Amino acid sequence: MNNSFIRKYVNSIGMRMIIIFISVMTVIIMINIYIYTNVNKIVWNMNQVYEKNFTLNLIQEELMQIQTSMTEYLENKNTDSMENYYRYVQEFQDSLEKLNKDVVDDKYLLMEKNIYNISQKYIALTDKNIEYKRGRDIVSYRISYEESLKLSQYLSDYIKSLNNRIFISNSSNYQTILAVLRHTQQLSMGILIIAAILIIILVTFATNRITRPLTRLAIAADKVAEGDLFIEPVEITTDDEVAVVTKAFNKMLASIREYIEKITENMARERELQEKELLMDTHLKEAKLNYLQAQINPHFLFNTLNAGAQLAMMEEADRTYQYIQNVADFYRYNVSNSKSVSLKEELELVDNYMYIINVRYSGDIEYNKIIDEDLSSVIVPSMILQPIVENSVKHGVSDIDWKANIYVRVWREDNNVCVSVRDNGVGINQEVINEIYSSDNKVYDRDETSDNGVGLKNVISRLRLYYGVENVMQINSEGKDMGTEVVLLIPCQEGEDNV
Repeated sequence: MNNSFIRKYVNSIGMRMIIIFISVMTVIIMINIYIYTNVNKIVWNMNQVYEKNFTLNLIQEELMQIQTSMTEYLENKNTDSMENYYRYVQEFQDSLEKLNKDVVDDKYLLMEKNIYNISQKYIALTDKNIEYKRGRDIVSYRISYEESLKLSQYLSDYIKSLNNRIFISNSSNYQTILAVLRHTQQLSMGILIIAAILIIILVTFATNRITRPLTRLAIAADKVAEGDLFIEPVEITTDDEVAVVTKAFNKMLASIREYIEKITENMARERELQEKELLMDTHLKEAKLNYLQAQINPHFLFNTLNAGAQLAMMEEADRTYQYIQNVADFYRYNVSNSKSVSLKEELELVDNYMYIINVRYSGDIEYNKIIDEDLSSVIVPSMILQPIVENSVKHGVSDIDWKANIYVRVWREDNNVCVSVRDNGVGINQEVINEIYSSDNKVYDRDETSDNGVGLKNVISRLRLYYGVENVMQINSEGKDMGTEVVLLIPCQEGEDNV
């Protein structure tokens, strides 16, 4: 409800006009900020250039102060003069740090480097003057003083030369700035004109969006006034106040038509519901009947098998008793058809199946298994091992001329519990393997598992649906009469302590 209110408020005519105004003003402000930033950048660059002139003037002034304070000290040997000298030297050094000291291609920067180097030489020379004076070495300090005086004059002239060159360059840059400023002024005026035109276009567009729906609504209202109640609904192209009026008009027309059609639709709906209720009642009765039959038939069969087993035991026919008992256990497991069982139960079903098969084949099939007992409680889908063993018996070893062997092995590898069913039968070609792998996740009925590979497809489909992964089975066969190995890859489930 809140979202609908907010959407209507945002799409209202007043808000639309405000958005247009804010959008235009935002563009103007952004452009002016851009222009202002660029002008400030140019002015800042000029200030930096004139800052260099200021620095050079300051260095020249400090140079004169050093020379004056040194001369006063040499003439009067005054403590105040010496203190002033060291203070001016420190200020002079601080100002020199603002100059370039690296070797570059720019001639002005090279002159700054020269000023820096000459100044260092000059300071070293004035320091010697002070030392000679304090050491009363009159001859040396006079010679050194003359050299410092000449070097001071040379350095002052060099600074003036660089200062004049930079000033001339600044004059040229000043003309450039004036041109840029004039261009900026013209650009600002052009932007204001474009913004004004843009505002006119946007206002015209917004006005048309309001008047066009109102015109369509007026035409439709005239038709209704003439008695035509079955006209097409007026198209709604906006989500503002005009749209609210249009929706109300369309709703009025629709309510008239709906009232006429409502009785017919209700009758058809009631008839359809009655048919569905009858069909559901029929299906429910059939399901109840099938459920009762499914309960009766297994109990009758189990009771019959148990009676046969008891009769065999009373007649001391142990093999017959064991055979019937295995058949009963095998059929009971199939009928129960639980969705999930332990791996141990699956292996016990294989044991029952192999016992029954060996009775049929007079014990010609040797059956061996190697099981990691720590994995016997792993939960798996029911009926995933017996179809594989049955496939090995029916299509692998049933018609061979040599001793038949079936091996079952269970082990842990990485994040999978691996279950291998291997036989020494006729093998399987790669085309059949590829066909089995291409299972379309259809779970086949048990009546469909008589064909070669369909039982394996059923197992693959159910494992993929159960675990949600594709790689659940590997089929290996080295060729004709080389046997076949089918390996199930059962993902380890989180929370299984035994895994």
